[in-house]
Amino acid sequence: MRTFAYLILAYIALGVQVGLTPFLRLGGAPPNFVLLAALFIALNAPRESALLGCFGLGLMQDLLTQQTLGLYALSYGLVGMFVMGTQTLLYRDHPLTHVLVTFAAGILVMVVFLVYSIFRLPPEQRFEVGKLIVSVLYTTVLAPFVLGLLQRLRKMFGFQSRRVRV
Repeated sequence: MRTFAYLILAYIALGVQVGLTPFLRLGGAPPNFVLLAALFIALNAPRESALLGCFGLGLMQDLLTQQTLGLYALSYGLVGMFVMGTQTLLYRDHPLTHVLVTFAAGILVMVVFLVYSIFRLPPEQRFEVGKLIVSVLYTTVLAPFVLGLLQRLRKMFGFQSRRVRV
């Protein structure tokens, strides 16, 4: 994976997340564009690069939000591990794969946030489950479009195409 292309992707994903989500909220819940960028990296990069890239995107998102430092990094690191475990079973260019992987990853991130919320936050500051679910569904609906566009730009990142062994 090319570092410069990764940094540009991170910059754009974080910029869109911070700049456009106030205008794209649905029911008070924004889509998670950084999660989609992390999924793109996890679907295409080699194992070590993917795990480090997902963790790095999460850490950058932690630095831009008011969440506890490391919450997104942990979530996206777990997402990277999940996708790495299922990578050989997936056809990474298919829109249905994008929808299913994004939904599963969104649920994983939501569970991490809810567990943190239950054990570490006072009741008045806890995350609203309804908004988290709407955010996961919203991100899942956008996944085929965003990941489809990113898949077309795959060569720019230096990702090698995988060959199927018979």
